Amino acid sequence: MKNIIYISISILSFLFISCDDFLDRKPLDKMTEEDVFNDDALLTAYVNACYNAYPSGFEEAMMSSTTDETYTRHGKESSIIVSRGEMTPDNITIFDSGRFSNFNYWEKAYEYLRNVNTYFEKIDDANVSEDLKYRLTGEMKFIRAFIYSNLIWRFGGVPIITRSYDLNESDYSVPRNTYDQCVDFILADLEDAIERLPDKMEGVNSGRASADACKALRARVLLYAASPLNNSGNDQTKWEKARDASLEIINLPGYELSDDYRAIFLENNNKEVIFKREYTKANGHRMNLFNSPNGYDGWGGNCPLQNLVDDYEMKATGKQPEEEGSGYDPANPYEGRDPRFYASVLYNGAMYRGREVEVFIPKGKDSSEGDVGSWNTSLTGYYLYKFMDESQPLSETNTQPWVFFRLAEFYLNYAEAQYHLGNEAECRDAINIVRSRNGVEMPPVTESGNNLLERLYNERRIELSFENHRYFDLRRWLIAETYENIDAMGVQVIKNSDGTFKYNHITVLERKFLPQHYLLPIPRAEILKSKNTLEQNPDYN
Repeated sequence: MKNIIYISISILSFLFISCDDFLDRKPLDKMTEEDVFNDDALLTAYVNACYNAYPSGFEEAMMSSTTDETYTRHGKESSIIVSRGEMTPDNITIFDSGRFSNFNYWEKAYEYLRNVNTYFEKIDDANVSEDLKYRLTGEMKFIRAFIYSNLIWRFGGVPIITRSYDLNESDYSVPRNTYDQCVDFILADLEDAIERLPDKMEGVNSGRASADACKALRARVLLYAASPLNNSGNDQTKWEKARDASLEIINLPGYELSDDYRAIFLENNNKEVIFKREYTKANGHRMNLFNSPNGYDGWGGNCPLQNLVDDYEMKATGKQPEEEGSGYDPANPYEGRDPRFYASVLYNGAMYRGREVEVFIPKGKDSSEGDVGSWNTSLTGYYLYKFMDESQPLSETNTQPWVFFRLAEFYLNYAEAQYHLGNEAECRDAINIVRSRNGVEMPPVTESGNNLLERLYNERRIELSFENHRYFDLRRWLIAETYENIDAMGVQVIKNSDGTFKYNHITVLERKFLPQHYLLPIPRAEILKSKNTLEQNPDYN
């Protein structure tokens, strides 16, 4: 009996073939494998559908709400499991659906890997254009590498599976490969993909995998592999590979640091972006609705924490607010901060959609519910601004892209590798290139030793805020036990009778991090399915 491949109509909005071409095909809800692998348009559609394997950051509850960046009221049950150190092999699957669908990622990843492996099993005999076959194979190598990268960043070493399992098979006893074996597998896929793909994908192919995107993924994979979590012996050759791969990205032609920080995340053709996921009205997301403040018909979802706000430096001095001589004024806490703060966070009095944001008590919140406010009121005193496109109505799907790779990351990756190789001057230079660009223009970093490392950590925190880096950074640096055992903090803003404001720091959520949480637990159902040949991560029962 022939296998049937189902292609959802909703997925088709992501495809790069015309609707008329596709509607001429038979039947619309299912195709045989023979159909797909003998038709250029259908094979392209099959590969396009596999792009949905990417864990995009535009979820109702963002990954930032599992760390010390944001708190969400919608999906908070899931985020609290992470924040309070309550993750287990049994409850990790609650993230598979609903608001946190890309956090666990195990089941989704292996579902798409089955489709990718089916492609590789069939492609040699496919009766399609050779040029198309060659390019699509490169794209699928990139997709597979991206999937495995996201798996190992979450779970450590995972089973490398290169064949498609039949649904009727009973033996799923597959062991785990080591982290380094997975890295080697990913790098091999990327090397092949780089040979097959053009440097950039533009025009109708914009958003598809390119050689530059492969090189960017390779550089991040090598950086993570060199980091303390995965490099306990501090093998310097791993840092050298990470340095060289990051420098290659810095030197790629056609990219430059943007002088408009907010525009990076709103424009489809920003000069800083190396690889992104694009959206249309037909397949858009709802980030504006999910995160816009109370009073703007938004849901007030992923709200920045005071923990993050406190780490934005003062523009004039380059010091954090609590440092002596910073120039910080507690009565006016949002004046004179790093320009990236104003591009990322909405605070009491910030302008949004033509008027000031109000989070103060009593009128900034629903007085009928006291200090807690209504269901869409921030409990932290802040709202998300990064990614929010004020030109797009909240009632419509949004089209701003999700950025996977951009140039600033690789300057910071390069800086990190140089630091661990003992090259502090090169580390400072790379950090300061990011800080000194037009539109940011922060004072240079001058520290050395451990103080320089701390400045590097904070620069990543600020530059890459809310972009799905912080969760992995704290873990690969082995410092989550420090930062994620600090309670999630917010601010209570009280309006005085004379029109001034009082700012009280408040605890939003008590947090707890345990050593086993450097890696996610593998879902228990997967352990049982493998007949216990799949080894669980340490210290999970």
